[in-house]
Amino acid sequence: MIGKIIKGSGFQGCLCYVMGKTGAAVIDTNMDGNNPYSLATEFSLSWQLRPKLGHTVCHIILSLSPDEHLNDVSWQKAIAQYLKEMGFTNNQYIAVKHTDQENHEHIHLVTSRVKMDGSVVSDSWDWIRSQDVIRKLEKDFELESVPSSWESDRQEQTKNQIENEKQTGKSTVKRQLADRIDLAITNTTALPDFIEQLNREGIEVKVDRDRKGKPKGIAYKFDGVSMAGSSVGKAYSLPRILKRLDNVSERGIQLSTSDFVSHISLVIREQVKAGMTMPQFVEQLRQSGVDAHVKYTRNKKVKGISYSFGDNSIQGNELGKEFSWGGLQKHLQVSYDPVRDMPIILEMQGANSKATSQESLPQVSEGLPDSLFAELALELERLRSLRLPNPIQPENVIENKLSITPEHEGMDKAHLVAALCHQLLNELGADNFGETGKNSYSIQRSGDALTVESLRGDRQIILQVKGQEIEFANLSEFDIQQFEQAWQYRSQAQQQSIDSQAKIG
Repeated sequence: MIGKIIKGSGFQGCLCYVMGKTGAAVIDTNMDGNNPYSLATEFSLSWQLRPKLGHTVCHIILSLSPDEHLNDVSWQKAIAQYLKEMGFTNNQYIAVKHTDQENHEHIHLVTSRVKMDGSVVSDSWDWIRSQDVIRKLEKDFELESVPSSWESDRQEQTKNQIENEKQTGKSTVKRQLADRIDLAITNTTALPDFIEQLNREGIEVKVDRDRKGKPKGIAYKFDGVSMAGSSVGKAYSLPRILKRLDNVSERGIQLSTSDFVSHISLVIREQVKAGMTMPQFVEQLRQSGVDAHVKYTRNKKVKGISYSFGDNSIQGNELGKEFSWGGLQKHLQVSYDPVRDMPIILEMQGANSKATSQESLPQVSEGLPDSLFAELALELERLRSLRLPNPIQPENVIENKLSITPEHEGMDKAHLVAALCHQLLNELGADNFGETGKNSYSIQRSGDALTVESLRGDRQIILQVKGQEIEFANLSEFDIQQFEQAWQYRSQAQQQSIDSQAKIG
């Protein structure tokens, strides 16, 4: 299976193309529309939650190999699995199958990146994550396996080699060579250094030269087996090795996206040992040049893990399920005991000293805008142990209007307020906020229902959302202004906190 991702800003044009093909058939959707125009109108509901988002449309094409076929039920299961793995769990979508080209069955999946709670599906490294998901679909639906783009230059293994790997549990010499060459090439910028590093790995390297002494070919010998570079794969021939070394030299340690992902994955696989503790895992990666950072909440709960090499970094779940925090424990059998390991990891990351420094910063308690989001902002900062050095006065907020505020009236502003409420409740990790006599507003959420109530004077509901229906008759310009000003306050407060941490670090 081959996957392609295209991102855009207009649903109607995309839908007209996808649904206008001869024989095009809708095989899966969670929407009511039945033509490009009604569907585009329906998609605008999610667009209105994030009207300033540059690329709202995500158009995914999944193609089978020639002569392969999936019935509609199998396609629906594959689509559901793909969407879930890619993070589209509460998004509008429609899947259309095309059969206009002979022996080329494929589907067009059009979805909104904006979830119905107003949050956005990340497109960071999405094409790499997509390839990982597709590899799983190939196995689950017994489809022909197509190598990932960064693996395509490796020589394809024979059936006997694959069977031998399964029986012995040991990679073939060709695969081991490719892995070690990939690792060596990310740490060197010249051919002599590259050869020296491979020699330290137990790999003999022979470079053939022409009459003028210029290198013209390369061969490797490992574990008693000799083979030419081109036999390992196109990427391991001398011209390609020299080109890859030049690329690393020009960028320092800056790698291409595919080389970076391949390098991080390779280092983790080589260094991880079943049963090792999480601190041992982090230290082992550090010694290999890869930094692993465990992210904790204020309550000392793990939020996730990220990896960095040179100037590149990536979240564990973006690198692959097995490299996420849970995947390390479930799939790679790295053990984690909070009582045993957390103090060690925090000390390794220098988190204790930073937290002490942050606590010495003064807390803001006066001169704040009288609005719901100013109160929410303080609560969020308290939960994160962030202290703001200086209060931001209301007049400063008014001068810096919220840049994401839509210019549309009525419905657009109501959707914006609802989206902001959802987002901040998500960050607080709660479904309610606000008390009479203490706060200006109250937010209550249950499933996809949301109620915002003004606690000033005569209490009244100013915004209510039930599914796709929204009521906002009592939402005044004053309320909208309060939300706008306070959201800008919160953004400025977060930036000041980030700047303060940068100075401390």
